[in-house]
Amino acid sequence: MPKDLIHLMHALFLPGATCADVPWAPAADVYRTPHGWLVKYDLAGVRPEDIELTASGQTLTVRGVRRDAIREQGCRCYRMEIAYNRFERSLELPIDVSRAEVSTDYRDGMLRVHIQPKEARP
Repeated sequence: MPKDLIHLMHALFLPGATCADVPWAPAADVYRTPHGWLVKYDLAGVRPEDIELTASGQTLTVRGVRRDAIREQGCRCYRMEIAYNRFERSLELPIDVSRAEVSTDYRDGMLRVHIQPKEARP
């Protein structure tokens, strides 16, 4: 059973748990490029300083938090469809990401991770 589903079930059925306790997993696209790999994460509304990226073996992980910027006095929720809490997404890639050259850029809510494998030496 996927980890996100287990967390959601706990939030729904365990006393004291809330949906805010359940991390969400951002959507990601993975591309093979002439120079390596490109991974794009949809992180709309996330501040760059709230993003952490790690590489371990073949696993690339992004985690952080998206905060709700609208908090007015007397404002009550009518409908909530956007997740405002912790997030985490791990992707397995067919290369050793921890030994590759990794660079990032973040604009318009999209985190782009460029992964260029280091040349194998004879």
